[in-house]
Parts: sequence; C-alpha cells; structure tokens
Amino acid sequence: MNVVDLAPIVKQVELRRTAAQAFDVFTRQISAWWPLATHTLAKDTKGERTVRVVVEPRVGGRIYEILNTGEERAWGEVTVFEPGRRFAFYFHMSLPRERSSHVDIRFEDQDAGQSRVTLTHDRWDRLGDDAAAFRGRFEGGWMTVFVDGFGRYEGP
Repeated sequence: MNVVDLAPIVKQVELRRTAAQAFDVFTRQISAWWPLATHTLAKDTKGERTVRVVVEPRVGGRIYEILNTGEERAWGEVTVFEPGRRFAFYFHMSLPRERSSHVDIRFEDQDAGQSRVTLTHDRWDRLGDDAAAFRGRFEGGWMTVFVDGFGRYEGP
C-alpha cells in the first residue's frame, strides 16, 4: 500500500462532562487516565517505569514522559492549544521530529453538560517505509488509550 493511501485514524467518544472539562482532563490530567504501565516508552525489563506524562500548555510546548529514574523521554510537540476546543500535536515517541505523525483532538459541547471528543491521527507519510506498521499499531493503541482510557475515565 502506498503511504499516501493510508487513511487517518479517527476515534470518537461521548463524555458526561463539558468540552472545557474534557480538554482539561485530556491535557492537564493525562497521567490519571493514560495507561502508563503499557503505552509509554519505558521498558519495564530494565526496571524503568513511567510515573507521569507532561503536556506543556502552549503551542511549541513539549509532551513527554517522566520515568521513575527522573529521565524524560519525548513524545511530541504541541501544535494547537485552544482550551475547551482543540489540542493538536506532532507525535514522534522518540523518533526524529521530521518523522512525526500528527494528532488532532477536537472538543465539542453537546446537550446537558456533555461533550463529543474526536481524535484524528494522520500524516503517516512522514514515517516513510514504516508508515503502515505504525498506523496498524496506533489503530489498536488509540482504542486502548483514547476510547478505553480517556473515554471511560471518571476521575474528578
């Protein structure tokens, strides 16, 4: 399959919170719902454990994980930061920046204090020959992380 033929991954969740609240949970409370034990760069076989994920709340801000050793590992860079509306970022998970895909999350208010949140992951062309393999991993990964983790998080 040609890299340009790789469709974006699109996932959507409906939440019992406003778009502003959902945005806050996604960005500021990311460590509370992200599956840190399974979907990070840490290698448990080396005794590494991710203890926190940080989103710097501004365009150009970093997204990174902090390990139990204190080491930081880069995930990406914020490209859009519009509280309550939209959050987007280059997502490279320690690959060189020029090989990053792109994730765009939109937060929309619905009726009665509820919201719809839509995640679109694209720019597979930037991953070259590895694009189809990466897309395949992220398809299932976003089900675990976004739909099951974020979508079902009932925290504060």
